[in-house]
Amino acid sequence: MDLDGDGALSMYELEYFYEEQCQKLDNMAIEPLPFEDCLCQMLDLRCKLTNVFFDTFFNIEKYLDHEQKDQFSILRDSEGESPEVSDWEKYAAEEYDILVAEEAATVALNSPY
Repeated sequence: MDLDGDGALSMYELEYFYEEQCQKLDNMAIEPLPFEDCLCQMLDLRCKLTNVFFDTFFNIEKYLDHEQKDQFSILRDSEGESPEVSDWEKYAAEEYDILVAEEAATVALNSPY
């Protein structure tokens, strides 16, 4: 999400990804939340709710689930210790494995041996 590579997510970068979600919502005849309101919600999230943060910008179905779910139940769910791996953690692990494999293949192709 760090489009300019400065190591931080700016409001402009978040808005860039949120605009795509808004287009999807418009196509579904759902009025999107104004970006400023969405940003306030994201800034209020606790660290254990990173899946909600990324779903907001990348996964429209889960975003809608979060929007329709009682916010207090989300907080309650996040406070309990769960040995279960979240969908986001599974996705991140899979993407990391793919990235490592691609880099290994690139190194192997560029190796003089």
